[in-house]
Amino acid sequence: MKTLRTGPRFAVYRSVHAILNAAHPALFPKKGRRRPALKEGVLHDILAAHRGAATATEIRIFLRMWTRSTSYLETVSRGGCRYSLDMAPDGPVADSHAAEAAQKIRIRRAKSSAGKVDNKVCR
Repeated sequence: MKTLRTGPRFAVYRSVHAILNAAHPALFPKKGRRRPALKEGVLHDILAAHRGAATATEIRIFLRMWTRSTSYLETVSRGGCRYSLDMAPDGPVADSHAAEAAQKIRIRRAKSSAGKVDNKVCR
C-alpha cells in the first residue's frame, strides 16, 4: 500500500508546488508557514499564468491536496481575506466556508485523539 508522501499524486503535488512557490512564494509558502486563503476560482488564474508549466489535472491535484491540508483549513476557519495570485485581497472568507473548515478540523482532531492509546493504562 502506498502512503501519501510516496504515491504518484504526492510527486505531482511536489512538482506543482515547486513551480507555484517559485512564482508566488507568499501565496504558496514552503512548509511551516501559514497558508493564506485562496480566492475562489484561483484555478483559472493559475492555468492562465502558468500555461505549459503543468497540466490542468496536475494543478487540480495540487489544489485539492493544498486546500484540504489542516494548516489551510485553520486559516480559512479564522475568516479574513482571500487572496489572488498577486496577493491582492479578493473578498472575505464566507462564514459558511469558515464554519465548514472549523468542522473538518474538529473531526480530524477527534479522530486523532480517539486513535491514541494511553500507555499508562496498558502497562
